[in-house]
Amino acid sequence: MLQSVSLKEAIASTVDRVDRLLKALDSDREEIAKISRDVIRFSGWSITYLHQGDLGKAKENLDECEKLARKMLEVASRHPELAHSGLVYNAVSEYVEAKLLYSIVVEGRVPAFEELNVHPVPYLQGLGDVVGELRRYALEKVRQGYMSEAWAALEIMESIYTSMRSLDYPDSVLPGVRHKVDVARGLIDDTKAMLVDIQSREELKRSIEDAKAAAERK
Repeated sequence: MLQSVSLKEAIASTVDRVDRLLKALDSDREEIAKISRDVIRFSGWSITYLHQGDLGKAKENLDECEKLARKMLEVASRHPELAHSGLVYNAVSEYVEAKLLYSIVVEGRVPAFEELNVHPVPYLQGLGDVVGELRRYALEKVRQGYMSEAWAALEIMESIYTSMRSLDYPDSVLPGVRHKVDVARGLIDDTKAMLVDIQSREELKRSIEDAKAAAERK
């Protein structure tokens, strides 16, 4: 026989508990969304200052970005559905991109995802985006006349591409990474073509100058 009173109480109690859980989830989601915007902003500033050669401000903004990323991950850890959401992964990948770029250019090393204490997926997403920033770095070095550093940046770009191109997983497992690898290939080809063209022009210019100098000595 149905006990309508007890059933109603059980349903009401269960829904009430679910409501409290969802309110906590939504509150944390809103906090994560706010922090994620700050993570992305500070990572962008760090990268900008690095390209401008202001390593002090680049590190300052990177440290703030890292602190915020840690706070965001701490909040997200309360809810698996948030910890592995696109909202969190996107912000973490931006932090990883800034951190890896700084580590490569300034420190000459590539910290692994374990050292950064981040999930492998946003780590790879960030690593894929580093290729584009290394192209920017190479272009700036060309403008400054440091061709050897531009070639060194290209070598790192190629290393990232070579290492990641075998990661043949669907977007449900590794979202966006296959596209980033495809984009990286194009960036590498364009950068290499540019550097080869500039180097060829410089060699031709030197040859002409040498020939002219030799003719004048006769």
